[in-house]
Amino acid sequence: MTSEGEPRATASDVTALARDAVIWGLPLVLFGRYLDAATDNGVPFNRFLMSTEIATPRSRSVGPNIDTLNGLAWLDLTVGPQVIGVPDMGDRYYSIQLQDMYMNSFAYIGRRTTGTSAGAFAITPPGFTGTLPVGVTEIKAPTSRVLAFVRTLVLGRADLARVRALNSSFSLGPLSAFPDSRHEAVVRANALDGFQPASRRTGRSVPLEDVAAAGPAYFDELDRLVRTYPPAARDLSSLARFAPLGIGTPEAARRGPALAAGLSSAVPAGLAVVRGALRTRSDNGWSRRENVAPFIEDPVQRAANNIYGPGTQVAEESVFFNMRLGTDGSPLSGARRYRLRFTAGQLPPVDAFWSLTLYDGKYFLVDNPIDRYGVTSHSERLHYGPDGSLEILIQADPPDVPDTNWLPAPRDQFQLVFRTYQPRQPLLDGTYAPAPLDVVG
Repeated sequence: MTSEGEPRATASDVTALARDAVIWGLPLVLFGRYLDAATDNGVPFNRFLMSTEIATPRSRSVGPNIDTLNGLAWLDLTVGPQVIGVPDMGDRYYSIQLQDMYMNSFAYIGRRTTGTSAGAFAITPPGFTGTLPVGVTEIKAPTSRVLAFVRTLVLGRADLARVRALNSSFSLGPLSAFPDSRHEAVVRANALDGFQPASRRTGRSVPLEDVAAAGPAYFDELDRLVRTYPPAARDLSSLARFAPLGIGTPEAARRGPALAAGLSSAVPAGLAVVRGALRTRSDNGWSRRENVAPFIEDPVQRAANNIYGPGTQVAEESVFFNMRLGTDGSPLSGARRYRLRFTAGQLPPVDAFWSLTLYDGKYFLVDNPIDRYGVTSHSERLHYGPDGSLEILIQADPPDVPDTNWLPAPRDQFQLVFRTYQPRQPLLDGTYAPAPLDVVG
């Protein structure tokens, strides 16, 4: 008993609380590491960095799509609101996904939400009470630093120069100097590689693997981050639970041997819960995340949805499907041959586009002899059957029949991701799923 008559926390209580803290804080810790990596890689604040090329196996970002020219900006709102300027995009698909330090996608700028006309959007920090110029739309940020993740559709190689010009016209500048002092984007090859620490720019590991080795230092890192980036009011009660661990308190708790031992075992225990907890449903062998929303209430699901990197999209913007296992329950492998067949009228119901991409087991693109990493609704020279059907052959060797839609596979194991952008209601409510993947050899 304590001097106040309350029962002392047992070692198992401490371990359970520490495990919960690992889970709750994982999005913040990962995002903090992405921000540190950007700083180490010389990425400036309040400036768009735009890639010049579509992702390839040489790209070091995890799970890149092959449909959009991507970019990013880290916004530092401690120096005041920042104004994002976008050019007229015609009817082209684009989006700027805004994520706070807890990986909540709190707002989007783009075709689905704000249209494709030119515009100016002021991203304001917590507590901002100032006024905005006419024609500037306010977007309130929950934290003082924000990631702006840009995706602009590229309709093939011939369209690339046009998209480079559009993306380079995105601008950022302080509200205090608007409309002056707007900086156009910096164009750089593989801009998204800034998410990887410099020490891993030639590697193929993911940040989650580094976190697993953090041990008790994880809690010092989390404590520092929650002090710098306090959570939203709805999350304050969760943070208060972790005060006995020295997280978010005025002074870090003194951690004796018993507490340190509980913290050491908590990191792998928490990560094990997260890895096994992603809520999905499966149709025709395809798995999809069930609860991707601007703010996910369940800490376990929030962490599980963000373990592979920033930029997990809300369902209204994009519904993703994943496949790792064939119809026989075995991992997908280049030792087999597969066919994905959509009958006429069975292609995904979208208001933008769809895309099928092949990755290795860690969500990196795979080299192949024809430099084709996916098949999309806007792929050049798609071949349809006389009945309007679409077949995609996924195999390691070129098909015997010419004029086929071949997606090259590696000799070993791989996985598939099927993305749908601006999905219509059948995709949102789960009544539509991609066609099953048939084993044909």
